[in-house]
Amino acid sequence: MGFLRCALAEWPFLRIRLLRTRLWVWLVLLLTVVLRLDRAAMAHDPLAAALLVASGSATLCVAYLAGARADRLALGPALLHPRSPGAITVGRWLAAWCGAAIAVLAATLHSGFGVAFASLVTAATMSAWTLALAWCGGNVLVGGWLVWLALMGEQTPEAVLAHPVPGPLRIAIAAALEVLPGVWRYRGLASAAPGATAHAGLWILAGLVLARSRAARSCGSR
Repeated sequence: MGFLRCALAEWPFLRIRLLRTRLWVWLVLLLTVVLRLDRAAMAHDPLAAALLVASGSATLCVAYLAGARADRLALGPALLHPRSPGAITVGRWLAAWCGAAIAVLAATLHSGFGVAFASLVTAATMSAWTLALAWCGGNVLVGGWLVWLALMGEQTPEAVLAHPVPGPLRIAIAAALEVLPGVWRYRGLASAAPGATAHAGLWILAGLVLARSRAARSCGSR
C-alpha cells in the first residue's frame, strides 16, 4: 500500500499543470488541428488521427509534468518525504497517461472500441517512453521527439525505403521507425494484433525501467 499511496501522490501534478499552465491550451490546439483542420483525413482514417492525438498529447503531458528543469531537480529531495524512485516514476507516468487520455477520449468520442483502445494503449506507451527521454535530457529531447512525431509519425519503414537507392539516411530512419514506438505500428492495436501489442508492452516496460533508473540516479546524487 505504501508504494501505491506514494504513486498516487504524484497525480495532483496533473491537475495543477492543467489548471495553472498552458498545458490545456496545447491539448486543445492539438485536438483542433487534428480533428478540425484535418477533417477530411479524420473522416477517411479516424484511427490514424486518433493515434496522432494520443502520441502528441502524451508527449505534451510529459513535457509539462516531468521535462522542465525544476521538475528534474525536484527528484533529488523526493526521497526525504519519503518516496521511492519507482513510485515517482509510476505516478508521473500514470498522470501523463491520464492527461493524454482526456484528449484521446475527446478524439474517439464517436469512434469504435478498437480505435479508443488502440489510442489509449498508444498514449500509455508514448508516456512511458517520453518520460524516460524527459529524465535523460529534459524537454530538449522531448521537443525533438515531438518534431519526430510531426514529421515521421505516420510513415512506415517500407515507405521510407521505397527508393531505388535508399542511402544511409533513409536506412537509419527506417530502422528507427522499425524499433521505436510509432503510429504506423500501433494501428494493429485496434485489431489486437500480437506484434503491435507486444511492441507496446515492451516499450512501456523499457520506458518505465529507464525512467526509474534516471530517477534513482537523481535521488542518489543529491
